[in-house]
Amino acid sequence: MRNNADVRTLLSVCEKIKSQGQTIGEKGSQLDGITCQESYDGYSITLADDNVSLDINFHNTYHFHTANEDPEGIINQTTTDFHSNNETQIQAFMKKLIILDKTY
Repeated sequence: MRNNADVRTLLSVCEKIKSQGQTIGEKGSQLDGITCQESYDGYSITLADDNVSLDINFHNTYHFHTANEDPEGIINQTTTDFHSNNETQIQAFMKKLIILDKTY
């Protein structure tokens, strides 16, 4: 993927969701359709909406997951279309995070 996420912004969004969102479960919160969950050891955080999840790990590494991660499971879609669709989902997700960060 061609994404360069600013980890500081991501962590800022996590804090805003935790402080101003609704609590869900033991280790999670939700705000404006974005959920934030922490691992039990505190070394990783997951931000997610209905289509994309983003794992932020120790040492500021991160990994995106999309709703359709398996190109073999998508019928009538070329590999290029598959990657383009995933990229579009990720870009829309990142826009949501930036808006959430500026709004709260």
